[in-house]
Amino acid sequence: MAGGDGRYTATIADGWDIWGPQGGYVATIALRAAGAASPFARPAGFACHYLRAAKAEAVEIDVESLRQARRAESLRVTLVQDGVRVLEALVWTVAELEGVGHDAAAAPDAPPPDGVQPWETLATASTPRFPFWRNLDVRPVLPDPYEWGRATEPRSLVWQRLRVRPPLEDPFVDAGRFLIAADAAMYPAAMFAYDEPFPYVAPSMDLVMSFHGSGRDSEWILVDGVSPLAADALVAGRAAIWSSSGRLLASGMQQMLQRV
Repeated sequence: MAGGDGRYTATIADGWDIWGPQGGYVATIALRAAGAASPFARPAGFACHYLRAAKAEAVEIDVESLRQARRAESLRVTLVQDGVRVLEALVWTVAELEGVGHDAAAAPDAPPPDGVQPWETLATASTPRFPFWRNLDVRPVLPDPYEWGRATEPRSLVWQRLRVRPPLEDPFVDAGRFLIAADAAMYPAAMFAYDEPFPYVAPSMDLVMSFHGSGRDSEWILVDGVSPLAADALVAGRAAIWSSSGRLLASGMQQMLQRV
């Protein structure tokens, strides 16, 4: 990413495609631009609308500060390709703060990543193999691979890590991988509700994430995606991201639109 004073350029890389560059990956570019423009150290919240499918080429990024207080800032981020908006995002950034705290979040039961087979060893010849997945080491926990192809709970629980470790010491890079993970979790969860292959694609309309803590000490993350409802061509999704030690790192939700 290059630029300054709220105007940046970046390149959407090849190899992140699922029906076009994956939404969470594109959202990460917006999040990092907000981090570059804000004086505050970490992201607290992110919400975006996917307006059009992006392309693997240059993108222009405009960041506007909507309100800056002493401890937090609200920013609007716009991604543009060929003069057309592809994503609009709102981002909260915050300073390093102290306050009272509690933790009542209970992590899902899951064996450690080393005790779970990689996705590649479980995939069948009919399993879609989008280029995006080559960037990730994925270890499915639920549903059991023997249940794949039979209707079951619409939930996907997987261990996941990026094959090339990014600089997780940067809070905006660390949070970016949560966007990628969450956006990739909720559509597969919906597919598990059906015996037959899902008869539609369901591109993401939006993605909303709250960032709860740093995952820089956790190369592996446990991604819990759920699709509680699909109705009237809309597919609802929720996701929670956990560290390898069981800390809740981020949580999010998404709406997807079914298309033939």
